[in-house]
Amino acid sequence: MANIDISKLSNIYDELLDLDGNDVLFVDEGSQSKYVIMPIEVFDQLEDLISVLKEPETIPVVKFSGEDIELSYDEYERIKNQIMEAVEKTLMPKPEKLN
Repeated sequence: MANIDISKLSNIYDELLDLDGNDVLFVDEGSQSKYVIMPIEVFDQLEDLISVLKEPETIPVVKFSGEDIELSYDEYERIKNQIMEAVEKTLMPKPEKLN
């Protein structure tokens, strides 16, 4: 991997400053995107994802006792959030009805 000094990219510096959170900047050559510039946090997340895909046995698994169900941690979190939203919508009183 090679590094380049930001001063050599002075003509795209404004575009780099405009990047928000998970945004990336694609560098086109002709009609095709040839390079991508992204914040280091996005690169780290991408690197983690690639390592998980290469080694699926490292994916954390949540097992339920008494059942033959295995979910990845992300699947478990997604289902838990859906259940919590449903419970909240169903059982929580509306603020305007509280005194």
